[in-house]
Amino acid sequence: MRMKRQQSKPPKTIRKLRRLRLMRKTAQENKNYQAPKHANMACFWYNSLIMNIIRTILKPPAREAILIVFIGACLLASVFSTGLEPLIFAGAFLGSLPTLWSGLKGLLKVKITIDVFNSIALLISLGTGEISSAAFIALMLAFARLLEWRTANRTTSALESLLRLKPESAVREKDGKREEVPIEQIQVGDTIIISPGARIPVDGIVIQGESEINESSVTGESLPRPKRAGDTLISGTENLTGGFKMRASRVGKDSTIERMVDLMHEAENSKSKTEKIADRFASGLLPIVGLLGLGTYLITKDASMTAALFLVACADDMAVAIPLAVTAALGQAAKQGVIIKGGEWLERLGRVQTLVFDKTGTLTYGNLVMEGLKPLNNISVDTLIPLIGAAEKYSEHPVGKAVFQWASAQTKIIPDPDAFEIRAGSGVKARIGKDEIIIGNERAFEAFALPIEIKALAALKQAQEEYGQTVFLIILNGTPVAIGNVADEPREEAKQSIAEIRALGLRNIWMFTGDNEKIASRVAHALDIPRVHSSMKPEEKMGEIEQLQKDKVVAMVGDGINDAPALARADVGIAMGANGTATTVTAANIVILTDDLSRLPYMIRLSRRMTSVIQGNVWIWGLTNLIGFSLVFMGWLGPASAALYNFVTDFLPLFNSSRLFTKRQSPLSDASARKS
Repeated sequence: MRMKRQQSKPPKTIRKLRRLRLMRKTAQENKNYQAPKHANMACFWYNSLIMNIIRTILKPPAREAILIVFIGACLLASVFSTGLEPLIFAGAFLGSLPTLWSGLKGLLKVKITIDVFNSIALLISLGTGEISSAAFIALMLAFARLLEWRTANRTTSALESLLRLKPESAVREKDGKREEVPIEQIQVGDTIIISPGARIPVDGIVIQGESEINESSVTGESLPRPKRAGDTLISGTENLTGGFKMRASRVGKDSTIERMVDLMHEAENSKSKTEKIADRFASGLLPIVGLLGLGTYLITKDASMTAALFLVACADDMAVAIPLAVTAALGQAAKQGVIIKGGEWLERLGRVQTLVFDKTGTLTYGNLVMEGLKPLNNISVDTLIPLIGAAEKYSEHPVGKAVFQWASAQTKIIPDPDAFEIRAGSGVKARIGKDEIIIGNERAFEAFALPIEIKALAALKQAQEEYGQTVFLIILNGTPVAIGNVADEPREEAKQSIAEIRALGLRNIWMFTGDNEKIASRVAHALDIPRVHSSMKPEEKMGEIEQLQKDKVVAMVGDGINDAPALARADVGIAMGANGTATTVTAANIVILTDDLSRLPYMIRLSRRMTSVIQGNVWIWGLTNLIGFSLVFMGWLGPASAALYNFVTDFLPLFNSSRLFTKRQSPLSDASARKS
């Protein structure tokens, strides 16, 4: 029995790139390929060099480049010599085929697309014998297709570079042993060793050590970010200085880079309504131009003038200029770590009149942070810090983790507890040397068989009413000595981002939350949000969104599963992608991968800039056609000169759309300016 020679598969990341048509096979893979010994002649020729060259020529961009060179050379040569009409006709005919085929497909679907309009102009030119006119139009359409191809490839370059940066293996620590494993074998909860200069293989949390991380490949931020125990890590970013250990939290398709791939793929597959403006534009324009041409012919009996009108009105520039503007804007957004599932949502974002924020995980970090201790007697806070840190050192409760993280930041040494006891729903008791410390709520007295302290309970209740958040009592050796409080901390950039949004004219800003009124009011006051709904259930959030939509365009920003119905119902749903759930990301139209709220005002400005460019294109088209029609009626433009006029003026909206490729001030530079 003969064994088949096993072919090594390319890494998973490379295979995904290839499925997205972002990468061709490597030379090594082609070298490893072995053709069957008894391959027939058809397969041989199909895989031969000649057939590969032919297939390349028949596809963009080689096809368009060849057509541009051939038609351009023929038209240029015709200025200095005669007898080139057959070559010009061949170039015009071949250059017309892609447009004619696309127009035919539109007619078969009973749709008047921009290619239907352009096909009519081409057929009129060829039918009236204006071969040079047809060649000019075919040349311009080839330029347009080449530009569109270049734009599509340019917008995916950032995604391709991200996938190339993702490591294929990682060093995992298990049972005290270290081993290098493929990234596909890493599971949630695994401990991974990150060396200086290595890249982060999956999303996770630092559990030991500290370093600086270069996140520019994902967030666009040029300055490295310091990371220490408890900080989050993004897959694909680079560790610059110290080595550390991390715990994997999101692996496989849940990691940031894999989610970016899926989101970008979804965005590419969903052609937006904004991009179809050109087709709607053509469907409304064709009857008008048709009536104008018919009236002109009936009055003048001049077929040449009628053909010139159609050639001037050829709207092929709009077929490219509008998608070019949308694609450029989506590319700029992707560079800032924002994935938009189609230009429609970016265009609609600029028209939003009401913006609704979820609180937990959106306006706040979603993690409890200890804010401090309030002594009840003369005890020193410095004395309590190592004791409460030791008591919560091995706690899995969110409050306990917040206390331990705060204590670790205050002192370098946190001793291990000699004894440790947890009472669910009440608190924790630990013994450190001769000291016994209890951290808990009002039920801790009964749970740990302590005499009830009325004054301590009154102080605890007063603190709860004052802070409107989670508070706890610290009992040292049987005596209540301090009260601590933890809270969900607002994001550092939240207040400034909301102020910038308000400065853009969007003043109807709401906060929806399931938290109680006191906690909600505290966060809203800190972030200067005047309109708040608290204690809301998911269905109540969606219902309130529907009420706001009666007279406003509404956008919703959220991160949790409970936000998914409201995100799906809003006119524009925006999800926080780094810590957001898969359900939320799926329901949203826009995903902020970095969870940075400063992207929001930037995206609103980008949306309005894109809309302004598209509207400018429409004005340019209208003005140039008005001038062209006037020149035709005055007898100054015939079919050939009308085609030349159309060819020259068509580049004006294209140049206007290309302005969106220039990078204006980003949210990162805004943040830098605020810090300085």
